[in-house]
Amino acid sequence: MSVFENHGYCAICMKPTTFVAENAWLRDHYFCQRCRTIPRQRALVEVLTMIRPNWRKLMVHESSPSMEFFFRECPRYTASQFFDKVPRGEYRHGFRSENLEQMTIPSASFDVFITQDVFEHVFNPELAMAEIMRVLRTGGIHVFTAPKHKSLLKTTRRAKLADGRIEHLLEPVYHGNPISDGKSLVTFDYGADFDDLIQEWSGYRTCNFIIRNRNLGIDGEFLDVFVTLKDRVNQVPPQSA
Repeated sequence: MSVFENHGYCAICMKPTTFVAENAWLRDHYFCQRCRTIPRQRALVEVLTMIRPNWRKLMVHESSPSMEFFFRECPRYTASQFFDKVPRGEYRHGFRSENLEQMTIPSASFDVFITQDVFEHVFNPELAMAEIMRVLRTGGIHVFTAPKHKSLLKTTRRAKLADGRIEHLLEPVYHGNPISDGKSLVTFDYGADFDDLIQEWSGYRTCNFIIRNRNLGIDGEFLDVFVTLKDRVNQVPPQSA
């Protein structure tokens, strides 16, 4: 039984559809009846299309993909996953094995780099952000989602690695994971300072887009879409000592 439903247009189906809210937690339960995508996926595609309307012709890479849309729509799209037991740079089931914090991908490889709800699961986001900037070409963009807690003023670390072992600083929380054991540990709760942290880690200013539009099937919590442009004019000036 649905909470509500409405007609609209899905950016992923690219067709008129009906959006159905199967649960009051819209972020994970407000589905397109055609393709079963959720709001944050549709929001990311809307923002990407707004910023780079020609993205289908570009070199696009995604870390830990969650839908087939980009495979289908972008001939130059590639994707990677963190496979614990597959050597970095090798492939399994069409995905390149990569550690986002230390990629084997050559510098300046991509025009667009996508991550969807990945950064709350990495232990060293500063390394991952720097690596993404490295593999982007000049003028390239990192488009990504990550839960930003509006009630949290300062980002909180939930877990860290110590001598190769996980040290839990708070009660463990897990999100779904399409590979491995199906669980992905939450390592950070990002707060109001997240935008500043992104800027510090990447070295570039970042824009934060928030869309609420039920005609596009976009509503719910944690729907921020972040865009970081790798360009000299967007670079953060070095801090004076």
